[in-house]
Amino acid sequence: MMNFADIGLANTFLPLVGLVLLALLLPLVTVPRATRSQGRLAAGMVLAAGLTFAGALGLFAALHTGAGNTPRLGAVLRAGGLSALAWAPLLALAWLVRAQGVERRRGEDMARRG
Repeated sequence: MMNFADIGLANTFLPLVGLVLLALLLPLVTVPRATRSQGRLAAGMVLAAGLTFAGALGLFAALHTGAGNTPRLGAVLRAGGLSALAWAPLLALAWLVRAQGVERRRGEDMARRG
């Protein structure tokens, strides 16, 4: 059972905001801006998701340690997985928008070649 007294700004909301920002900013680094390849886009987005999940695991391990608890693998994996409920849909939406941009650039290239 969850103790709602443990939910607060510093241990819940700020880490989630940080993870969401990480998930939205990492694709700017992992995917070339003007790519015309859906495969390259997919590889970059999967890399961004993996790095965001790794960041979530590190964050929750640090939060467990800061609270005076020994971080257990199961607890850290569970918290990292649950945090994906916040950042993964936004990352998927960013992926969709970037995929539409790839197709738009490819269409413009085909129109120029005529």
